[in-house]
Amino acid sequence: MKHELFGRPLAYYQERQCRNTAAEIAQQPALWKRLVKELTGQKREIEAFMETVSQEKRLRIVTTGAGSSAFIGETFQFLLAEELGIYTENVHTTDIISAPEGVLFDIPTLLISYARSGESPESIAAVQFAEQRISKLFQIIFVCDTESSLAKAGYRMEGALVIGMPPESCDKGFAMTSSVSCMSIATWCVFHYQELEQYAGYVNALAESVAEQIDGLAESARQIAKEPYRRIIWLGTGPLKGLAREAAVKSMELSNGYVHAGYDGAAAFRHGPKTVINEETLTVHFLSENEYSRNYDLDLAREVIREKQQNLVAIVRPEADGMNLAGRDYEAVYRLPKCLPQNSGMGAYLFSLVFSQLLSMEKSLELGCTTDNPCPKGEVNRVVQGVVIYQLPQKQKQSAAAGIWHTGQKQADTGPN
Repeated sequence: MKHELFGRPLAYYQERQCRNTAAEIAQQPALWKRLVKELTGQKREIEAFMETVSQEKRLRIVTTGAGSSAFIGETFQFLLAEELGIYTENVHTTDIISAPEGVLFDIPTLLISYARSGESPESIAAVQFAEQRISKLFQIIFVCDTESSLAKAGYRMEGALVIGMPPESCDKGFAMTSSVSCMSIATWCVFHYQELEQYAGYVNALAESVAEQIDGLAESARQIAKEPYRRIIWLGTGPLKGLAREAAVKSMELSNGYVHAGYDGAAAFRHGPKTVINEETLTVHFLSENEYSRNYDLDLAREVIREKQQNLVAIVRPEADGMNLAGRDYEAVYRLPKCLPQNSGMGAYLFSLVFSQLLSMEKSLELGCTTDNPCPKGEVNRVVQGVVIYQLPQKQKQSAAAGIWHTGQKQADTGPN
């Protein structure tokens, strides 16, 4: 058993009510190795399910979850498209339950659910609502607690595949850390099911690389966290935009709202949101592995540096030529394994994810928050509370074609004369 985490004794975290969060960030590389070993053991089941689903023509693929779980889908909307040409939609469970008419259609659908506890009312209701509204429904449920209500529902359903994470990924701390990275890796491997052993090798290489460099990333995060920023804006392109949203939530959660966080795409930030920058602002720029996308990341970072006054700029990037930006205040640099596929952004995603967790934790410690339970009064909880699920409106299953306006079709004029 380790007696230190990130260069500090375990007692340091224990005294500050941060031991769970620190341990759950640190354990991730080991969990990733266990996860891919378990996935290869489940290979036949995964292959059989994915082959069946792949035969379905015009299949709608929807990723869903709430909070951090939903942001996994936002990342993979880009990652799967860039790597495999697969189109997915990300619809949060909170939208499925609150506005089902706008997101549930009776067309062949693969619904991919992400859940840490598997007990969030929205996650369970979203699956049930989809069953009621969609005649031909396939489901993949990525869940950290295989004894949860959501997992058990998946085991009972026809056309459902339940993928369980290692039990330790069901984070005891408030923030989702191990759960996010494990469910992300499982998604990557399941969609590369035809090369599962090869992708398990990539994950093992990433796990070893992150384990070797995590203390250095923690030290970079520690130095940044000492700065007195009250606003933090996370910026990324493609898959890293979904990560930026996840990082923003971590910053707010673990500081109990003291740090106001936002996120955006590098190209979009100029369109109004840039006005948030003031003397209390830190912008964190994730640099993409994708050479084309990185042009936009670099352009924005240089612009913010050029206009910089009292605000702070931090860069998170892979070790490569042409990315060293003069004038930045801080940077966190990581080395990617050389064996990774060239068209994948998974390496940058995982390293940047771990760094965002570390910075959020370090800022929480700097502020004196109780990191494992940053909201001790209970207004916000580890598993959401106070949600009422209302009965789904009774209606016939609706085709996605309903309500589409076809070219040349004259619409009734209901406007003013």
